[in-house]
This record gives sequence, C-alpha cells and structure tokens, in this order.
Amino acid sequence: MRMNVNGFRTTYRRRGAVAVQVAVASTAIMGFAALTIDVGVVYNAKTDLQRTADAAALAASSKLASFDEGDPMALARAEAHRIVQANKVLQQSIAVSDADIEFGRAVYNDNTGSYDFQPTTEFPDAVRVTMKKTAGSANGALPLYFARIFGKQNTDVEAEAVAMMVPRDIAIVADLSSSHTDDSELKNFKKIDINLFDVWEGLPISRGSWGIGDGVNPYADGDAGNPPPPPGYFPGGPGNGGTDPGVLGTGEVAGPTFGLMYYWGNSITQTYQPSSDPALRYYKKNSDWHNNDLEDWYVDAGYNDSEIDALMSNDYDGNGAWEERVAVALGLARWDSGKEGGLWESIPENQRKNGNGNGWVGGGELTWLVDYPFEQGSWIDYISFAGKKSSGAVKADSDFRYRFGLKTFTNYLLESRESHAETSDLANVPTQPMQAVKDAVTHMADLIETLDTEDKLSLEIYGQTARHEIDLTEDYESVKNRLNEMQAGHYDAWTNMGGGITRGIEELTSSRARPTARKVMIVLTDGKANVAANGSTGDYTNGPIYARQMAEAAAAQGIRIFAVSVGSDSDSSLMDQIAEIGRGEHFHAEGSIDAYSVQLENIFKKLGGTRPVELIK
Repeated sequence: MRMNVNGFRTTYRRRGAVAVQVAVASTAIMGFAALTIDVGVVYNAKTDLQRTADAAALAASSKLASFDEGDPMALARAEAHRIVQANKVLQQSIAVSDADIEFGRAVYNDNTGSYDFQPTTEFPDAVRVTMKKTAGSANGALPLYFARIFGKQNTDVEAEAVAMMVPRDIAIVADLSSSHTDDSELKNFKKIDINLFDVWEGLPISRGSWGIGDGVNPYADGDAGNPPPPPGYFPGGPGNGGTDPGVLGTGEVAGPTFGLMYYWGNSITQTYQPSSDPALRYYKKNSDWHNNDLEDWYVDAGYNDSEIDALMSNDYDGNGAWEERVAVALGLARWDSGKEGGLWESIPENQRKNGNGNGWVGGGELTWLVDYPFEQGSWIDYISFAGKKSSGAVKADSDFRYRFGLKTFTNYLLESRESHAETSDLANVPTQPMQAVKDAVTHMADLIETLDTEDKLSLEIYGQTARHEIDLTEDYESVKNRLNEMQAGHYDAWTNMGGGITRGIEELTSSRARPTARKVMIVLTDGKANVAANGSTGDYTNGPIYARQMAEAAAAQGIRIFAVSVGSDSDSSLMDQIAEIGRGEHFHAEGSIDAYSVQLENIFKKLGGTRPVELIK
C-alpha cells in the first residue's frame, strides 16, 4: 500500500474514483445494450415484414390472370391474406388490411431501366403489398424493450413489396395433321356423335348445283337432255311436294347439293345404319341394278329401253364402266350413247358427244351436268373411293361401301381431299377437333389482349413438314386469323412434332424475341409423333425420340413448354414427358366434341393467364 507524503494511505480515495467511473460507464453500457437489443428487434421485425410482403405480393400477382377461377382481384386479395396469415413477425401472427393490398400496372421507365408502379383497378398486372406494425394499424406499433428506460415505448416499422406478371414471348406450335378431322368423319361414328352434318352445312351452298342459293339448276325446264327431278322414292325434291333439298323431313337447305344427291337424310348417331338411310343410293359394282325408281327416272330423263338396259347392267364394269354409270345414276352426267333412238338424238349436235352405240358407258361419252366443285378431286374419284373397302367409313361399317350421297361425298372430302390445295373451303367449316383448337387459341389470345400485359405470340404449325407462319407479335388478330384460315392436313398429313418444336425454338431465340421476356412454348396435338429427325414418315419409334430431343434443346434455351393433347388417340405419355422436360405442364382434353371443346377453352384460358411473376420492388 502506497503512502502519501504525509504518511496517510490513499486506497479509499482511488476506490471512490473507480466507483464513480463505473457508475457513469454503466449508464452508457445500459444505453448501448438497449440500443443493440432494440435495433435487433427492429431489424428482425423489418426482415419478417419484408419476407411476408414479398411472398404476399408474388402470390397475389400470380392470381391476376385467373379469369377461369373467378374475379382475379378478389382472388389476389384473398391469396395475399392467406399468405400473410401463414407467416409470423417475431413469432406473432400479423394481418394486412385491404387498403394495403393495392392493384396497378407495372410501367417500364426508360430513364431508370426499371418498372414503376401505377395504381389502377383496370386489368391490373401488378400488386403492391405494404406490411405494417405502426401506430394506428391493426398490428399496432412494434414494442421496444430497454429503450423504455429513456421513455421510448415503441416504434413504427413497415415493409413494401411490388410484384408484377412478367411479359412472355409465346410460340404456339399447332398440329395441323389430317387427323384433326377425325371426329367429323364416318370412321368414328360408332365411337362418338360425329358432326359431319355441320361440315356439310358449313360448305358454301354456291358449290352446289340445284339452283339453291348461288347454284346452277341442271334441271331447268325445256333444256333438252337434262334429267328431270327424281320420282317418288326420293322425298323432298322439287318434283315431290315442292320442298327445297336439304334435311330430310324439314325442307331446310343446309349445304350444297349435287345432282340427285340433294338431301341429307337420317341423322348420324352411334346407332346409325347406312343401309336404312334413303338419302344414300346403293349402286354395287359388278352387279346388275334392280331399282324400279331409278328405271322410271331414266324413262323420264328420255333414255330409251336399250340405253336403260345398258345403264342397269354390269356387263362392262370390268372394263371401267361402273364409275361412269354411277355418275349417270346420280344425275351428275348424261350418257350420249350413240344408240339408235336414244336420248342423245334429242341433244343439239354441237352439245352432244358421239357414242359408239354399244352398251359400254365410256368416259368419252359423258356430258357432265354438274361440275366437280372443288380444286382437286373428281366425281369419278369420289365414286371409286366409295367403292373401296379400305376407306375409313367402310371399315367402320361395311354397308357404306357402294353407297352414294351427301354424307359419303362430304366424308370423301375429309378423308381423301383434306388439304388446302385440294379443298380450301374446309378451312371455313367446323371439322373436329380442328375447330375446337381454333376456338381455344382464340380464347387465349382474346384473354391476353384483354390483360394488355405486353405478351407476344407467334404461330408455328406442323404436319409432315413444320413451318413458321406468324412472327412474334402483339397483333393477336393476325395469329387468330391465320390459324382460322388453315385446316387439318393444310399442307400435308403426318405429325412432325419434333419439327414443330424446332420452329418454336427458332422463333423464341430469334432477333424478334425480347431478352426481358420469359420464353414459353405451347405444343398441341391430337395424335402421335410419327416423323423422325431424318424426315421419314410413319416412324412411331423415332418420331417421339425426335420430339423429346427437341424439347430438351428448348429447355436448354430456358424455354418453358406446356403440352396440350386432344382425344383418346393422342400420345399422353409423350406429352407428359415433353412437359416434364420443358418444366411445364401437360393438359389433356377428351370425350364428346362438346366436352373437349369446353375443356380446351378452359385450358387455354388458364394458359393465357399462367403468367410468371417477379418482384420489382
């Protein structure tokens, strides 16, 4: 112990000084502790609020295009509340007021290179969520701890997040193979209620030739050599009650008519029997015809007995006369036989053919009264087709063979002359599932246009070949119009899915694609991939391999793939794989025409609103 100069100890004086210093330091230490602890509380609260605001804004904005589920803004608000309720701030439940869930549009600011939030309830594409622990809010202000020593009981803390639906570049990759008419064709009438009547009704009446609409009447009175209207066995004709040709029993003119193929007949259901349909005329090859009504009609037309015997006989069918005599029996052509006293003698010499006078109904002896109405094909080709046992209609029911009428002619167009080069009018009729696909894409484009979220669409199609049709564009009408102009088997018949995906990749990685837009591909099909990478057709092994390889190439480019399949004949397993590879989803529609039409509409509404979202604040 040290002594001072007076000999007194100094210990107690030093201890007193330290006590004063400790007392002063303790106050400071307590202040720092209060500051440290309360700053940590504020920081943690702010972090929890921000996390909750981010999650709520993202979840809410993802609902802004959910028109298929209800009112998007109501759904978004409910989703924000759900997310907030599922999160806690400092281990305590918290709420958000409706006033703090705001709707608006994200508008790109060229000056800042970012998006600005502009409040609006008119088709919003963004949500701003503000989470509060403030005085006056439902959650109250954030309580403090050590700061209370200094009279600070609580503090206001809040966090804000803005999330938006991100614009997309979308490539629609549509299957236009010929199978997109299958649900309208006779080959499937026992499986579903086909809409072949709707197809016939959709064809321009002007293509017909009975004087209905814009047609030309081949039966004009006083026109020598033209056959008269049919006699009593064939109901509904102008010679039997005066009703117009069309639907049996109604007098309705629905679609074009050709010669004696002038009314539809019985409705087609899954129990339909072609042999019982009075609108289908049965003219078998290599067989004599025994048909009193047909013979009476030949008499009325002016043929003599020798000509009628030849027309009813199969003597020359083996030499190629069958198609020609069917054409005469259907009122499509006149036979200028050259037989003495025959009908041909009443025809002006400059309007008739010179027959050889025998019983052979030769092609060079026919005068066509009804022109074949479409770009490619012929009446002889149709008649030959109806006589084949290999046609889809005959495979479905053998009684369709050798039967002629509006049903089998319309089916001939779909099964044998489906391309745009052959029968362009088929682009404007409701062949199924082609029409359902057109309608679904239209619904999606209309929804995207309504949302006004800067999405762009392109159109790629594939049959045997795959083709780029429409560049990425915000002109959605051009995409809808082009697809509506097209038809099943538009260019060719097979299903080159791999090629279609390739066209989609090319467009989504082209100079027209935007770096800031998400890349999406929608692949549609009603069948099975059957074109290999080397172009070989009918390859059901390498066709799917090619499609998967191209899906992998798309995924490597960051393209998300949604797969849409229609009907029971589509390869759902492959479409599952395509969607999985492309980190997307597979949607499937099947059933009756009405059922899958509704399903496709709902699917494409969902796809139109399936928007990626991201935080912009």
